[in-house]
Amino acid sequence: MVTERLREMLVKLRKEEPPTPSDPAFEGRRSQRGLLLALVIVIPLVATLSTSLWMRSAYTSHVFHLQGFWGQYYSGVYRYRVLGRELLLSTYRLLAGHRADKPFPMPTDPEATLLFYGAYVLVNAVFFFFSNLGLLLLLGNWNKGISDLHIALYFFVVFLLTLSMYTVTPYDQLAYFFMLVCFLSVRFRRSWVMYIVLGIAAIAGGLNRETEYLVTPAFLTIALFTASQNSKRYCYAGLYHLFLFAGCYIGLRLVLPGISTVAGGMTLGGKWALPSLIVLGALFYISLCMATQRYRNRKPALVLLLLSAPYLVTILLSGELRELRLLMPLLLCLLFVYVQLTTLRDRTSV
Repeated sequence: MVTERLREMLVKLRKEEPPTPSDPAFEGRRSQRGLLLALVIVIPLVATLSTSLWMRSAYTSHVFHLQGFWGQYYSGVYRYRVLGRELLLSTYRLLAGHRADKPFPMPTDPEATLLFYGAYVLVNAVFFFFSNLGLLLLLGNWNKGISDLHIALYFFVVFLLTLSMYTVTPYDQLAYFFMLVCFLSVRFRRSWVMYIVLGIAAIAGGLNRETEYLVTPAFLTIALFTASQNSKRYCYAGLYHLFLFAGCYIGLRLVLPGISTVAGGMTLGGKWALPSLIVLGALFYISLCMATQRYRNRKPALVLLLLSAPYLVTILLSGELRELRLLMPLLLCLLFVYVQLTTLRDRTSV
């Protein structure tokens, strides 16, 4: 009897030992780390190799050599997309300073050169890597890893993102990266850090592409559906972002020479407009069904679409709807809204 009591006391007093390699908890943590390592490195590598090198674009035309690039990206609405353009040209000059350029005919650009196309590949690969990392940080949890639902969301978004890369531009991957930086900035507990990071990303995104505007509707949507203690934070962040983006948007149109434009032209959806619209609607609906598995309320999605009306109207009138890249910024916003609403709800209910 005494022996049994002593044994029970020793068991209670014994400190918990760290998990050993044979412990299931240890194996679970190691498998999570292995999975995240594969997602961080393997996915961007395979996507870049498959879309940029093994299957070269047969859609984007006459911009894979210096003269053709100048003809498009220094005229019309493209001249406002300053950051991606200058980054690509700087990368090309860096490559050209180390080796001689040579012809590299593309399906839609027989005048393409190897180093100029290589500059596209390098810039997009680097920012695809960082965007992929940002997406994993958005969906994952440092202590718990990443859930099965978020893994499914991750693969669905990355699958669509990879398909959209048949349209090769110097600014799309940068745009996704800056949007994700804005989304992650609100996770900083110190407000001054959040506003510095958000401000830098908002200005850089505004100098890169107009889709940066969509960050503001995402923040304001969360502000409308979260508790009051968090609502002000997201509302102020959204208005702060809108102020900086609007300053870049208006400033570029006042400073840069030429007639100010909002879009490249009236295409009314481009080729196969109705079938493309049906496909885009179906993809958005699938994303919504997946995103609402834990936060079962579709009103935030409706509010997000209403606040994103300027972007939606612009792409419906002047975009090629068969380009999946037009849908990607909206899907990232939808994903962010529902992930944050779920996180904030779970945090306040504890």
